[in-house]
Amino acid sequence: MVGANALLGRVLREDLRALAQERTNWTLQPITKIDTAASKADPLSQYDDPQADAQLGILSRDGGHFEAEFATKADAFVKAAAQLLHRELPGIRFRISVDHQPRTTEVTALSNELPVFETCEWTGHGIGSEHIEQGEDRPFVSQSAARRQETARQAECWQAQDLASLLSAKTSLKNCTAPQTFEDLAQSGYLALIHADGNGVGKAAGQDRASRAQFFHRNRVLLRQSLKAAIDQVCLGTGMAPLRLLMLGGDDVLVVCQARIAMKFVVALCEELCRLQSKGTGTTEEFLLTLGVGVVITKPTIPFHRLHDTAEQLAASAKRRFRGFDSDKPRSVVDWAVYTTSWLDDPEEVRRRDWVRPSGGKTRILSQRPVDVLGKGWDSLQGLVNAASKLSAAPRSQLRYLIDQLPLGQTLSELAFAELSPQAKSALKEVCIEKPWIESGTHLLTSLLDLVEVYEIDRLGAPAPQMQQRGEVANAQS
Repeated sequence: MVGANALLGRVLREDLRALAQERTNWTLQPITKIDTAASKADPLSQYDDPQADAQLGILSRDGGHFEAEFATKADAFVKAAAQLLHRELPGIRFRISVDHQPRTTEVTALSNELPVFETCEWTGHGIGSEHIEQGEDRPFVSQSAARRQETARQAECWQAQDLASLLSAKTSLKNCTAPQTFEDLAQSGYLALIHADGNGVGKAAGQDRASRAQFFHRNRVLLRQSLKAAIDQVCLGTGMAPLRLLMLGGDDVLVVCQARIAMKFVVALCEELCRLQSKGTGTTEEFLLTLGVGVVITKPTIPFHRLHDTAEQLAASAKRRFRGFDSDKPRSVVDWAVYTTSWLDDPEEVRRRDWVRPSGGKTRILSQRPVDVLGKGWDSLQGLVNAASKLSAAPRSQLRYLIDQLPLGQTLSELAFAELSPQAKSALKEVCIEKPWIESGTHLLTSLLDLVEVYEIDRLGAPAPQMQQRGEVANAQS
């Protein structure tokens, strides 16, 4: 995954740019001057100069997109770009358009069905043509797999040329050893995959190409600044890096990290993003960049494609919640899911099944997700993280038992709350929770599930509380 993303970043940022400058078969159209005031605060200013790109005719070359304006023979570039992508990134799916009209490209592929051709030992696709040293093994792999492996090795030394690697080398991660596997990263604990995407960015961009380029540049600089500050805040010391930037685009980012720092990282990221814009750093427009964030937390053995799909689904849930807010009150929104099983069920199906419970004439809602990232109450991730830090005095087994009672009914959950030990009640009272349910019209709401789940994230992978929890509740009764 790291090698594939780093290779994709290199092709988009470097190879296509170099190809576009080969003016033998086509001519680029230079673009008017772009305001690059945001570059002063950009940690990657030496690698991202939108004015220099605009003078060539290039509008964008990050975030999975390459956009350029041509004076002549754009179709010739389309053909050359397709050949480059097929050669450097075989098997990748892409779309090329000229003036918003799709262009089709023909692909010439060599079949590997004949037994004389040995297939790649790693992927099972493509012709095995190169030996790769992997520990004591020397697998026979395809050229595309070999390129990904080579790029991944560069990324391990923070030397790859994609934006994620370039930014990582500017943070405290440069003092750490890059993990080679998710198991190395998790270090016997749980793993978190975080997908964040800008809210309403496409709709807020103007129609003029120069202003669009300036707008997108300003947003990606804000995101890079915030990422650097958040990484430096949660990744301290040396040793194995607890976090890896997998992908960094214009206003979207993909991060994998240890579960114990995931929520703190999301809060730090959005807090810095808010701080920068409240002070006007790099901001010349009314638009405020906010993020829709999805976080999936699970064992490191889960297939990555399933992790990624779930994180994207949760980020989409957060963005839907954002669109339901007043447009004059932008805020970052987060949705998350924690799985302790060996497979990830669909989060929407789980929530419909487990979190919405009829209770007489009212409906019990067991979770407030998605929630704002920033805030002081239990309806924000920041408030939950702060409150969870004050629960250490409460017996874990009693908190878990209380959560188990929430789906069973209002009466049983209120009884379980009443039977908590003095230590547990005192800890919950400190975070202003003195009863399990809050009435809101025809609904009964609770923040206990979200709060205890955030509290438990730091302890995932540790021995579970003993089953004596019911005895503890009985002792509290007596």
